[in-house]
Amino acid sequence: MIFDLSSFLDGHKHSYHLDGELESKLLPKDSDIRIINPIKFDGDIFKVDSEYQIHVNICYTYESNCDRCLESTTNEAKTVLSGKLKESKGKTIDEDDDEEIIYYDENDLLDLDSYIWSQVVSSLPMKVLCSKDCKGLCPQCGVNLNTQSCDCMGYTIDPRLEKLKELFPKK
Repeated sequence: MIFDLSSFLDGHKHSYHLDGELESKLLPKDSDIRIINPIKFDGDIFKVDSEYQIHVNICYTYESNCDRCLESTTNEAKTVLSGKLKESKGKTIDEDDDEEIIYYDENDLLDLDSYIWSQVVSSLPMKVLCSKDCKGLCPQCGVNLNTQSCDCMGYTIDPRLEKLKELFPKK
């Protein structure tokens, strides 16, 4: 989505409101996460002294399989895009600055699509869970421990720790 900042940059306003929806793109083929709704964003640009700061809240819904139990799950996620707003004509790399720089073009047009999409991709979870207390699958029989129970896990010992059993002999 493109925003025309000319009235804001030339005027005496101290803030400019941004909001909208962004159609989701396809993630790489090796990803099993799918963005299922348009990405919603809402934020503001603030004039602070002679600089401009941008702060945008982003909300999206994704669908994937749980990494523990393999059931399909849908989750909502929120992330924030924030940084300095600068004109792209004088692009310079600020090595001392930890803040992200968001550029608008020489016609005072700001295209947020790539910045929002980058923030969404970087905020996707590395491990997707259907719930925080998901029990996963039994490593022996493969039953979903969230819905059923099994007796496989009775006295199985991790082979890496089996030698420690000798330290505590049974009486």
